[in-house]
Amino acid sequence: MKILVPIDFTPVTENALKYAIGLTDVLGVTNIILFHVVAAEKEITDATTKLNSLAYQYKTVTSSRLETSIKPGNIFDEIGSIATELEASLIVMGTHGILGMQRILGSKAMKVITNSATPYIVVQQKPYKPVKKILIPIDFTREVKQLLPLLQTLNEKFNATFYLVTQETKDEHIQRRIDNNLAYFKSYLSDNKILFVESGTYSSSKYKEVLKHANSNEADMIVTTIDPETNLTDYIMGVDEQKLVANESQIPVLCVNIKHYMNRKGNVFEYTF
Repeated sequence: MKILVPIDFTPVTENALKYAIGLTDVLGVTNIILFHVVAAEKEITDATTKLNSLAYQYKTVTSSRLETSIKPGNIFDEIGSIATELEASLIVMGTHGILGMQRILGSKAMKVITNSATPYIVVQQKPYKPVKKILIPIDFTREVKQLLPLLQTLNEKFNATFYLVTQETKDEHIQRRIDNNLAYFKSYLSDNKILFVESGTYSSSKYKEVLKHANSNEADMIVTTIDPETNLTDYIMGVDEQKLVANESQIPVLCVNIKHYMNRKGNVFEYTF
């Protein structure tokens, strides 16, 4: 298995590298690729020296092979494309949160994620800790059920307990869809002998209430689906997924672009990491 770690030589992306190293034994990681995007060809030489130095610094603390890759271009396009090109199963990316103008233009992390077919774990400044408690928000959408093959993989790798937080609404039609999704989750997890806890519900403020549940259960990770068709207007308004990715508690978030895992018949491909 390969993990791609975007590096911009700031402490938060170096922490992402440490997080990827922490996953080495759990996920069976063979290669960790440090990736940097430069704005112009003339920057490649200096960036190569710095990236190689960083790889050398950490090569003795992991059994994974540390590799480096540099490309000129735009981070919004290059991270997803290089992950596909190098057949990375996972991207571990550090984010500085929603800062300054990003509150208006949308989180850079979200723009990068929506351009990628590869799942992301987005981390901030907190150090790696073993993943034993994973929070899953469940809503009314069809897509959320397509997380279940991934949850089985996560259970096999982490042996974690899943905490289910369910959307709640006054709309009876939507609530029936939510209840059906929850029943589907419970049946699937029970049949596969996967430990889970019904943590409660969220309503008007998904971000605040989901984060509250994550904190009260001391979750080590939140899993969320990302819609690649969400437009810029949604991000200007500040969708809850964007806030979750840059959450103030700095809980790592696994972001899955579900539509990249579906074939034309709507079936979900197997998760391989």
